[in-house]
Amino acid sequence: MSGRTKLTYVESKLFLRDPTAVFFVIALPIMLLAIFHFVTTKSDDDAATKASMAAFVPAMAMSLCLTMLALNLLPTTLATYREKGILRRMAASPIHPGNLLLAQLFINLVTAAVSAVLVLIVGKTAFDTKLPGDVLAFLVSFALGTWALFSIGLVIAAVAPSSKSATAMGLSLLFPSLFFGGAFLPKEDLPETVSTIGDYTPLGAALQALRDSWENQWPETLHLTVLGVIAVAATAAAAKLFRWE
Repeated sequence: MSGRTKLTYVESKLFLRDPTAVFFVIALPIMLLAIFHFVTTKSDDDAATKASMAAFVPAMAMSLCLTMLALNLLPTTLATYREKGILRRMAASPIHPGNLLLAQLFINLVTAAVSAVLVLIVGKTAFDTKLPGDVLAFLVSFALGTWALFSIGLVIAAVAPSSKSATAMGLSLLFPSLFFGGAFLPKEDLPETVSTIGDYTPLGAALQALRDSWENQWPETLHLTVLGVIAVAATAAAAKLFRWE
């Protein structure tokens, strides 16, 4: 087993030992599906509204999972390693500290993919939630949304000197993202100004792009462009700002 593979294995075990992390990224999206399913089935909304919610809920659940991973778990973990001097000690070892960064990215990407698959499978089998109508649009939206959100998390990890500061920075972005991104209410139920701002946020653009794929539509060019620009710009910023100590 190579050093990079062994490091990824160890980091995976450490990740799974944190029940809070596993709950938020695995159980929470499923719980949201269940809650919205029972609320929707007992509501008196017309068929069009229920169909719109059927596309909104799974897209929202996936987007929330990505956001929690990107703005909370990933930067906090890396900032903790910096705070405890783990990165500094690794710099003097045969294993390059960059391997730790790659291992964390891999673990979080796999977790995001597992959560997405569970949302699709559990939603369909337990709650009869429809699957994305345009599979290619879904894959493109999920990949771009993941890249954009994770790149924001890497920027936080790059500049946060401690776990507390990383958590504070992540939360300061999380709640405005949920509000403007339309995670609390569908976009059409938000004030026009809030909805417009949300189109230019990574969470809002990712959620709407995923929602379009569920409705068998190709995502709007604006949302894909926003995700691509944020992903490239934030990745470059993280690479430039990241320090091991």
